[in-house]
Amino acid sequence: MPIYWSMMIVSGVIGLLCYGMPSKKVIVEGQETTRVRIGFVVVFVAYIVFFIGFRDRVLDTGTYINSFKSMPTDFTELFIYLEAIDNGKVFYFLSAVFKMFISDNYYAWLFFLALVSCGCLFRTLYKYSVDFPLTAYLFIANATFTWLLNGTRQFLVVCVLFGFADWIIEGKKIRYILLTLVLSTIHSSAIFMVVIVLFISVNDIFTKKMLFFVAVTVIGTYYSDQVFDFLSESSESLNYADTMGVDGGASILHLIIASVPIVIVLLNYRNVKRIAPQSIKLAINMNLVGICFYFAATFTNGVLVGRMPIYFTVYGLYLLPWVIRNCFTKRSRKVVWVLCAISYFICFYYQMCIAWDGLMYVSKFLKLEFL
Repeated sequence: MPIYWSMMIVSGVIGLLCYGMPSKKVIVEGQETTRVRIGFVVVFVAYIVFFIGFRDRVLDTGTYINSFKSMPTDFTELFIYLEAIDNGKVFYFLSAVFKMFISDNYYAWLFFLALVSCGCLFRTLYKYSVDFPLTAYLFIANATFTWLLNGTRQFLVVCVLFGFADWIIEGKKIRYILLTLVLSTIHSSAIFMVVIVLFISVNDIFTKKMLFFVAVTVIGTYYSDQVFDFLSESSESLNYADTMGVDGGASILHLIIASVPIVIVLLNYRNVKRIAPQSIKLAINMNLVGICFYFAATFTNGVLVGRMPIYFTVYGLYLLPWVIRNCFTKRSRKVVWVLCAISYFICFYYQMCIAWDGLMYVSKFLKLEFL
């Protein structure tokens, strides 16, 4: 736990420095605005990547390390090795190529995965967040960073897609869909984004298509057994049965947290619809999709919770700061900001210390062992 508490502290210190330093002017979506100095972003990301890269034991890290160690070191053995892989063949192919031509040290490999994930993720967050210190704090406080420790392969896909969210905003959906299809060879859950992106609008919020999607989710939840049995049978060749077969329901806390920005938007619907740029409208619609999946996961047997919501909830990292800044008066904004910081701190403590009973961290290289 000390490592994760240190990440919280670093996010707070960097936040204070950002607020104390003058911002720079940039052009985002055709409008002049301000952003924090890029150096603060680099320092924050570097701190996270450092500990992510040097880990040996935490969550499913051991499985990834053993997988990397077992990868062949020549192409003849590589193709034989890939024949035994059911899902994510491209991921394991690229990992083996990394081992052959760059480094056979698994720390280097873990560093590379973390760097690519964080690079793509924070590229978009930095560009669209009106309050990067709060965004960085949310990244730690709502435990999004733990996806770098567990579910690394899927989170890599999530981050790359998020890093190219510009393509959706610019109307380049075909290009985005092609990217999604390529990334589905790394993690099969990405294929669902092909359907989602066809529903998503960047020009309006709560469109008829989105409301239709919400209705389908509610109906699908009611008939969950029949729906998921059908998906299991029809998707067997793509192994979606394993992807969806997660036992246990999602905590309703996740549903509540994801719903907060949408509730605030609904209370300020006309104003938000009038002033929100395309990036925010995209984030609102994506967040709504995430809520739908959390709803399905909360009130069924947990199907999809470990796979789908993260594709959409990452948009909340820059949506919530915008909502706080634009949906409240200047006087109440500070109060809401403080309440937000306190609430997420409590969520962090609950998730890390109570729900997970203190998340371990072991690094042989750094000689750190927190069990």
